[in-house]
Amino acid sequence: MTTSRHIAFLILVPEPGNTALSSQSSGDYHLSLATLSDIDSAKRLVRELVSQGVSTIELSSSFGDDGLAAIQEAAGKDVRVGLVRF
Repeated sequence: MTTSRHIAFLILVPEPGNTALSSQSSGDYHLSLATLSDIDSAKRLVRELVSQGVSTIELSSSFGDDGLAAIQEAAGKDVRVGLVRF
């Protein structure tokens, strides 16, 4: 039996009106891709994605360490959260 995997990639674009979400599926993978204008919007979306079964979240570097901590708290201990670093 194959288990599906729901992953998300969040991009922080700190300007008003930059919130969008798209989703795609391929085989057993489901990807949610979002652009968000602020951390509070990102935390709300993360809680919703976790309720839908997301298991891994990757953040763009624009979240920084403070954003990473906020998203980790919103996601909970069972969800892996990473931050792209350059």
